[in-house]
Amino acid sequence: MTDARRSAFFADLSPPRYFSIDAGRPFLADLAQGLIDAFGEAAAEAEIFLPTRRAVRAAPEIFLDVMAANGRRAALFPRFRTIGDIDEDEAVALGEAADEIALPPAIAPMDRLVALARLVARRDRVFAGQENWPAAISAARELGGLLDSFHAEEIDPSALTRLDVADIAGHWRRSLDFLDIITRAWPAHLAEIGRMDGAARRARLIGLTAERLRDHPPGHPVIIAGTTASAPAVARLIAAIARAPSGAAILPGLDRSLDARAAGAIDDAHPQFGLKSLLATIGLGAGDVRPWPGSGGDNPRSTLLTLALRPAEATDDWLSLVAAATARDDGLASATEGLTLIEAETEEAESAAVAALLRETVETPGKTAMLVTPDRLLARRVALKLRRWGLDVADSAGAPFANTPCGVFLRLVALYLEDPADPVAILALLRHPLTATDAKGADGLDRALRGLRPARGLASVREKLAEDGALTPAMEAAMTTLDTAAAAFPREGHAPFAAMLAGHIAAAELIAGPERLWSGADGAKGAGLLADLADAGSAIDAVGGRRYTDVFTALIGGVAVYGLRRGHPRLSILGPLEARLISADRIILGGLNEGVWPSDAAGDPFLSRPMRRDLGLPSPERRIGLAAHDFANLAAQGDVFLTRAKRSGGKPANPSRWIVRLRNILTGAKALPRVDRSAHWSAILTALDAPPAVAPASPPAPRAGPGRRPGSMSVTQIEKWLRDPYGIYARHLLGLKKLEEPGAAFGMREMGSLLHRVFEYAAQAPSPPTRASLIALLDSAAPAFGFDGAERRFWSVALDDAFDWFAAFEAERRAAGASTFVERDGRWTLPGVAPAFTLTARADRIDIEPDGAALLFDYKSGKLRTENQDRTFSPQLALTAAMLAAGAFPDVGARAVSRYGYLRVVNRSANEKENSWGREGADAAEAAGAAARALRALVAAFDDPGTRYLSQPHPEFVDDYGDYDQLARRKEWSAEAESDGAGE
Repeated sequence: MTDARRSAFFADLSPPRYFSIDAGRPFLADLAQGLIDAFGEAAAEAEIFLPTRRAVRAAPEIFLDVMAANGRRAALFPRFRTIGDIDEDEAVALGEAADEIALPPAIAPMDRLVALARLVARRDRVFAGQENWPAAISAARELGGLLDSFHAEEIDPSALTRLDVADIAGHWRRSLDFLDIITRAWPAHLAEIGRMDGAARRARLIGLTAERLRDHPPGHPVIIAGTTASAPAVARLIAAIARAPSGAAILPGLDRSLDARAAGAIDDAHPQFGLKSLLATIGLGAGDVRPWPGSGGDNPRSTLLTLALRPAEATDDWLSLVAAATARDDGLASATEGLTLIEAETEEAESAAVAALLRETVETPGKTAMLVTPDRLLARRVALKLRRWGLDVADSAGAPFANTPCGVFLRLVALYLEDPADPVAILALLRHPLTATDAKGADGLDRALRGLRPARGLASVREKLAEDGALTPAMEAAMTTLDTAAAAFPREGHAPFAAMLAGHIAAAELIAGPERLWSGADGAKGAGLLADLADAGSAIDAVGGRRYTDVFTALIGGVAVYGLRRGHPRLSILGPLEARLISADRIILGGLNEGVWPSDAAGDPFLSRPMRRDLGLPSPERRIGLAAHDFANLAAQGDVFLTRAKRSGGKPANPSRWIVRLRNILTGAKALPRVDRSAHWSAILTALDAPPAVAPASPPAPRAGPGRRPGSMSVTQIEKWLRDPYGIYARHLLGLKKLEEPGAAFGMREMGSLLHRVFEYAAQAPSPPTRASLIALLDSAAPAFGFDGAERRFWSVALDDAFDWFAAFEAERRAAGASTFVERDGRWTLPGVAPAFTLTARADRIDIEPDGAALLFDYKSGKLRTENQDRTFSPQLALTAAMLAAGAFPDVGARAVSRYGYLRVVNRSANEKENSWGREGADAAEAAGAAARALRALVAAFDDPGTRYLSQPHPEFVDDYGDYDQLARRKEWSAEAESDGAGE
């Protein structure tokens, strides 16, 4: 066939030329074939405008494949140019050099964000008396979006000042007052710096290009393809190109099958709304648009989608339309061939199904697949699950910079600089891979920072380690680096943001090393981002030291990093925008839940719907219409999977309106079972994760016997031995000890320890204590216990009551003439036990009465022991009394215990019976003797080689907070036991 014959469909049609490539067709391949047919070798001279960067990147390879299929070798490719879309975040350089020079440069995104935030912060200061920079940055982003909407629609923001506010609510009037930022202050700022908004500049460049092509049509082929003209400037460009001598506009997925009634009912949320608006703008009807060669044939899937997405006002005849479609296509067999619906139970199950589908695709050589979803969390889940099979798939949306290794490191450094005494911030920073610290130093500091927050941060840790002789050179080096990094960062009061950022960058480079920190795709992005932020940051006024991280995180939010991982050549994960005009052998449309795809029609925070309408701004539903167009074009292709999760975020999720409509039609046509393969894929995933065999776990039952049985234990651990022998086995025989949390919060346990210290000092003081003297003792002891000002205010009332009680109690004891011993340690080796067993105890208070008898007290900040607990599994004081009677406390001597009891010191009740409990006289002596005998029997039992150390074997003694429950896999075997019991 000659080039002349091939070009007939194009050359014989006089301008303007409007074509459409139907939904379901491989758009770029059809475009390439048509242009080769129309222009032959001259196709390489064509100038082709496409809506997205991804389409521009994909087009050359597709053109090469099509030319090869036509027996041609590509010496040159057409010139592909990006128009940019309403949803794209970055500006597009579209105009000629003269156009670029004629217009002021665009303001840099970071400069724009900070400048708008500064205007907002100043307004906030007027209203609230202070500048809330994180909130100002968030508001600035919203204002930027509103400005972009004005510029895209080519509406002057000053139109806001001409709105009729007579009948609007008061809060909308206040909103208009706030918006004088963009009607007066912002234009003045741009004029002052000689810049213009990126969106305004892009619209102007597109408009200038349209004017140039209209006034001076080029001699070479010029094509605009794949855009729905969501902006007026693009509509003018389409019209100019369509009128060029060798020009054509090729629309995506124009539905020419809609009847007049349905076409007249199209609303903003319908997939054809954008194209309908475009055709109305340029004065054409759907019949004036010709099918592109290879397009325009019967596509049963597209027909099904047209019926499913029919405008709501034209659905009263759905039943007859479905019946007619079923008659033409028996059971909708042709329309549903290759269409699969998977409704997974959870988000996790959906991501697993999508990953399995992508994995299945690569088994066929040359076959391609893509996941298309606006749900970035689903995209990340799928990418992670594919690594199970060694497959790397790059998400086209990139990774948020704040979540990359470099971004996380910078945020951790900021948190540390804000509060260098925070153990959690220190350890998180030390454990980050970019931190250039010896692992041994980090491990040592990890252990040292466990427990309560040190009063003076690393200085306190260094002193304690040096005192214990545990300070190693690696630990010292790590602390020196962190101290040096923190020294230059201004924390007290308010400081300029630029100074804080400089200190932040210097600290990050010191801790990581510049080469490590700024390497890789995320490091390069971070270096450029922080350079931009350093330039723009001078506009941010003073920021409180404890707000710096919030401000920094807000500023770096929304920035993406690309190229972190190399993707598989035949698999891709795309957003709906990136997927426009892209095709694959298998297409998975994921996240099809209402509110996700399509997203909700978000309300404008600044303008009501009537206000937007009066201004000429598009309705919020227009984005739903664009999303519906993307969905319809993709779902009309061959091998398509529609996936959703029935539950999202732990709650039931509603299916996308498109899924609901498809299900209704397929149900009516009795075709749903052929499409809905949810159960099938659920079974596949279950089999994929099922282990070859399941061996139920049984409770651990280790034995020790004499020689390995613990040789020493405290009276408080005897309770654990009775409750949970396995915990004793793990602690004493395996040597495992639970690590405390770093920077643990001050709680009841810590308050009990602090009050013990205060009462110890008060009881030894020569003068009877008063509330004032007890408070003074508390103030001196508090720093060592992490008891700061905020905690002090929280506990103030409870402490006053506790101190009043203790002052009265101490006065009573002194009046009784008792000699007091406080915080005394005792050791008692049980006689007649071999191997030896030693019992230890620390007595809170022992009072010796004038007659020589002993009174034993134990302070409790929580609930008191009951009589039953004291007798059965909590014999703490009874055993201490037995030790006292045996002379286990050297400076006290052997004393008969006339009374022992627990004293509640915090949150005491009005009912005195609830504030103390104990035994006295013969009852106390009998309980002490019985506890000692029971202990000997317990030791003897565990000297038996056959005795097992079971995990919480007594149902009446079980607690829910055993330190070794996880090691004992308690949940596993206890669940198995419950299951067995339930089935009996």
